[in-house]
Amino acid sequence: MQKLYCYVDESGQDTFAQKGRWQMFVVGVAVLEQDRDELARVCEQYETASGKGKFKWGQAERTRRLRFLRLILADDRFSQALRFAVYDSIGLGGFDAATVDAVARAILWKAPAGRYEVHVYVDGLAKSKRTQYRRALKAKGVLMGEVKGVPREESNPLTRLADALAGFVRDALEGHDAEAAALLERALRDGEMVRV
Repeated sequence: MQKLYCYVDESGQDTFAQKGRWQMFVVGVAVLEQDRDELARVCEQYETASGKGKFKWGQAERTRRLRFLRLILADDRFSQALRFAVYDSIGLGGFDAATVDAVARAILWKAPAGRYEVHVYVDGLAKSKRTQYRRALKAKGVLMGEVKGVPREESNPLTRLADALAGFVRDALEGHDAEAAALLERALRDGEMVRV
């Protein structure tokens, strides 16, 4: 049985406090079919080479975080593994539903033929919500393994990759960073990233 590993993070929860609803909520999902330990080491190498380090997307210096993403996008091992969904104006309580929807769409976009099992790692997911997420994903047709929360994204390079993906897409789509917007357009055109 083939195993898939999904690392999930979001960007945009902060807009809820400003207007009482999310204006743009982005869920980044890294869907890995290959050796995740090797890809985690690769991510750490790119974090070091770019100067981004283990900082979250919003805390890293702009040129360093874009350099990190360029390194990831140039590496064929990540081609089409970086998937994201964008939601506009979801209300209170919509965070979990949107996250589950994004994960299901990211997996089912290119689910393996035959039997597979998905293991999902969500940044900051409370232990009390794991069963809820697992059931909801199963109801959407995902062949589930486990759902786990990642307590600190700084401790996991693949969760930091999902954080970078979500933060990058939000920056590009909000229109405040022309360089990020051009990079996203190219990555989508060339099939390096996938909007689900």
